[in-house]
Amino acid sequence: MTLNRIKILVSIQVILFLFGGFLQANAGVDGSPFEGPYLGVITTKSTYSATIANTIVSTVDTPSAFGSSTSAKSKNSYGGGLFGGYGLNYGPVYTSAELGFIVDKGNTILSDGTNTIKFSQSNTFELNVRAGFHLTDNALIFGMFGYSGANMKSHGINERSKPTDGLSYKQRLTSLRYGAGVEVAVYENISLRGEYTRSKISNDFYLDGSDKFTISPKTSRIMFSVVLHMY
Repeated sequence: MTLNRIKILVSIQVILFLFGGFLQANAGVDGSPFEGPYLGVITTKSTYSATIANTIVSTVDTPSAFGSSTSAKSKNSYGGGLFGGYGLNYGPVYTSAELGFIVDKGNTILSDGTNTIKFSQSNTFELNVRAGFHLTDNALIFGMFGYSGANMKSHGINERSKPTDGLSYKQRLTSLRYGAGVEVAVYENISLRGEYTRSKISNDFYLDGSDKFTISPKTSRIMFSVVLHMY
């Protein structure tokens, strides 16, 4: 995590914690504003990068259209999505299970100086669990761990399939996502959440003629959410 990301995450957590102290949230089941089912809206700042290796498959008759790579450039993105889950408290300990769908469109472009190929992420489907403890009655800190399925795509070398709206490559790749955050109840059944997560997406390959591209993506996110607790 870079210094700038740490500063942003800490700032979000401090703001949420202080804001929560000024507003009294109503308690849900078992006296906690975080107990029971919930829905949320999320915004993200995503950092995306991928290592792409190109090799020539000698058993394929099609000549190679891609030379030795000279550069690779990644692009980050902003995104958003929806999630829902269920929270439980055991004394000061908090746990939850959550499903989410997030649109975030980072990409990496590999070039040989003449030709290019772009691999993009378009969205992720996520299933995770959270565990933490209450800092106050209206604030909690948690760690999270779970599954993430990232939808990856490419239009091939020089985006040759794009004019026909066809995708040369489209796969949902799995990864383990982990991170930490803080959530603060601010008004009745409304809370605000800030968190930071990372994931390393599973490797895959794409064959374009005799050119075999092996991709190894990874992502990190700073996320801010508004959560509706339905107790």
